[in-house]
Amino acid sequence: MAKLKPALLVGIALAILLMSTNVLTLVTKVGGIGCCNCLWPVVGGLLATLWYIKSSTVPASVGDGAQIGLVTGLVGGLIDLVVIIPVQYLTGNVELIETQIRSVAPGFPLSGIALIIISAILGFVIFLVLSLIGGLIAVPIFEKRKGDSTAPPPPQNYGGGSYGSAA
Repeated sequence: MAKLKPALLVGIALAILLMSTNVLTLVTKVGGIGCCNCLWPVVGGLLATLWYIKSSTVPASVGDGAQIGLVTGLVGGLIDLVVIIPVQYLTGNVELIETQIRSVAPGFPLSGIALIIISAILGFVIFLVLSLIGGLIAVPIFEKRKGDSTAPPPPQNYGGGSYGSAA
């Protein structure tokens, strides 16, 4: 539960940022704003992992960061995926996407809503990878505690006499 809370809350915030960036891009028609969609998942993975590190009583591992980043991206990406497909369809973004695809690959076999769904799923996978990277790099940056700091026990008969000697 300790890992899930920061991942869920930051994932919801990530979805809000992704959706607002997408809407802002659609409204202003400035394509450079959409570049933030690659930044938000990395920041989301970083922040969720930082939150976990700050609240955890034990040192976080890189695996913990990966799990938290992945769940953060999963939550944010799924919410964005469910919202962005209808928004793109209703705003007439299908023609814009088709025009861009046809300029690069004239014989591309998909069109219409299938193109929007495929591009949204591809974006979702990219969000997962980027938030996973954010969670992975957060642990080495923010986790300053060492692992188990207790020394290993000394070997048996450490400093004792020799075996098999008759005294």
